[in-house]
Amino acid sequence: MRIFDFIAKLFSKSKTAEKPVSPEMQSALDVWLAMYQHQDSTANNNNSLHLPAAIASEFARLVMAESEISVSSPYLDKQFQKFLKRFLIKADLAFALGSMAFKPYVSGNRILVDLVRADRFAPTAFDDSHQATAAVFLSRKVIGRTYYTRLETHTFHAENQTYTVENKAYFSLSPDSLGAECSLQTVPGWENLQEIQTLKNIEKPLFAVYQNPAANTIDLDSPLGISCFAHAEELIQEANAQWARVQWEFKGTELAVDARQDLFRRDETGNRPDLPIGNKRLFRKYAVNPEDKLSDALQTFSPAIRDVSLFNGLNHILQRIEFNVGLAYGTLSNPTDIEKTAQEILSSKQRSYVQVSKMQNALQETFENLVYAMSIYASLYDLDSVRNPSLSCNWGDSVLEDPDKEFQRRAQLVTMGALRPELLLAWYFRIPENKASDMMPDSDSLFGDEHADSLTV
Repeated sequence: MRIFDFIAKLFSKSKTAEKPVSPEMQSALDVWLAMYQHQDSTANNNNSLHLPAAIASEFARLVMAESEISVSSPYLDKQFQKFLKRFLIKADLAFALGSMAFKPYVSGNRILVDLVRADRFAPTAFDDSHQATAAVFLSRKVIGRTYYTRLETHTFHAENQTYTVENKAYFSLSPDSLGAECSLQTVPGWENLQEIQTLKNIEKPLFAVYQNPAANTIDLDSPLGISCFAHAEELIQEANAQWARVQWEFKGTELAVDARQDLFRRDETGNRPDLPIGNKRLFRKYAVNPEDKLSDALQTFSPAIRDVSLFNGLNHILQRIEFNVGLAYGTLSNPTDIEKTAQEILSSKQRSYVQVSKMQNALQETFENLVYAMSIYASLYDLDSVRNPSLSCNWGDSVLEDPDKEFQRRAQLVTMGALRPELLLAWYFRIPENKASDMMPDSDSLFGDEHADSLTV
C-alpha cells in the first residue's frame, strides 16, 4: 500500500476534503519509479538501455556540476553543506520522480534534513503560487513481524502565521495495511516525538518541496511536478525495442559451421558427437541424410549483419528523446552524428541550457525555503543567532559555453589590450579581482627584467 492509499483513509472521514494527489498522478508516479529502477514491465531488463536513470543522472550533473552554494550564517552554512553532499547523491531521484521534499529537524546541536522522495510524501494543500503549504510524510519501521507506520502531518496557517506538526503512529501485521493507531511511546525511536506541536510567528512552511519546472501533461489541474523523462516515455520504450533488435541481429548473425554428425568424433560413451573444446557455439550438428552431397556436409553460416541501419535507427530515436526531454543532441545519441552548422549546434545547446536553467532556478527557490526553515529551528533551539540568513547560488554556465574556447577568446582580448589580465585570472580561477591582482607577476616582462636586453633584436 502506498502513502496515497494511507492518506486516502484519513481524508475519507471528511466529506469536504479534497484528494491531495489525483489517481492519474499516482499511476504516473508508479510508472516513473518503475522506469527509474529498470523495472518497466514493457521491456526486458536484459534489453534495456536504462535511459530513465541515465537522463535523470545527466540532468543532475548539468544542474549541480559547477554549483557553488553557501549560506551567510557560518553555523547554517556548515549544516547546509552536509545536506548538500547528500542531495548530490539523490538529485537524480528528485528529477526522475518530478519532486522531492526537504524536511529539516534538530538532532543535538545539529540541524539535519530528511530527503523525502515523491512516493513517500503527499502535499495536501497549496497556496496561489502552487507552493505546498501542508503535507503528510511517511516513515516506516519493521520490528519483528510488525509494521509500524508514522504519518507526520505539517500544516502552515498563513492567516495567523502558525505552524502545526502532528504525529500519528499505526501498527499492522501486513505491509499493505495501515492497521490500527497506537501510541508513539510504544515504538522504539519514536517515543520522544510529540503528538502535536504548534509554532507561532512562522512566515513559511518548515519544509521545502522541489518540483520539476515543466507543464503537467498528466493532470492539467495538478500543481505537482512531473518526471524529467515524462515526455519521452513511449520513445524510451521504442529505444529499448530497437536495442533488442540490435542485440538479436548480433546474436542471429554469429558465425557458425553446420556439419553432419558423422563428421565429428564420438565422445567417451560413443554416442554423442565430440565437439571441439571451446567451440560448441561455433559448430552446429545436424542428422545424417544419405541424399546429401559431400559438398553439403560442411557449410559455413555467415550472413551479412545489418548493424549500420539498426544503429542509425536507434540513434534517431535517441535524438528524439533528447529533444523531448530538453537535452542537447549528442548527450545520449552518437555525438559524431549530429548537425554540423554552428547555428544548429548553438540551438541544440540552448535547448539544454534553458531547461537546466529553469531547474536551477526552481532548485534555488526550494533551497531558500529550506534555509528559512533551518533558521527557524536554529532560533527555536538557540543554535544560531543570525536572523534571516541569505543564500548565495552560483550555478556556472558551461552548459552553453565551451570553457576552452571562452578562455582563448578572453586571452585574445588580453593580448589586444582590451581586457585586463587580472580579470582573465579572476574568471579562470573563480576568485575575486583583488586576489587575481595579487597573482599577477611583478614584472611586465614575461622572463623578468634581467633578460629583457638579451631578447632585444
